[in-house]
Amino acid sequence: MCTYNITVDEDALQKLHPSFNRESFGRWLQHHVDSLVEDMIADQHSDSPLCRTEEEMKAIVEERLRYLDEDDATLLSGEQVFAQMRARYGFNG
Repeated sequence: MCTYNITVDEDALQKLHPSFNRESFGRWLQHHVDSLVEDMIADQHSDSPLCRTEEEMKAIVEERLRYLDEDDATLLSGEQVFAQMRARYGFNG
């Protein structure tokens, strides 16, 4: 096992999910990190930037910028983005 130090804005965390405290967030984060690692092991070609080369990431960014330039991109409001995050990661509230 490895230990990593991360920095989390506790005020922002409280706004996101008021029931989180240091301990409960730690358990929640550990669960999701474990799941992420398992998923990445199972799917070596996942959407994670960690499984892409620098050239592949540059191509993805260039393609997305081209979509924006050509007005082919689907833009989401901040509220839509947060709603998707809540649904995907199990945030309630």
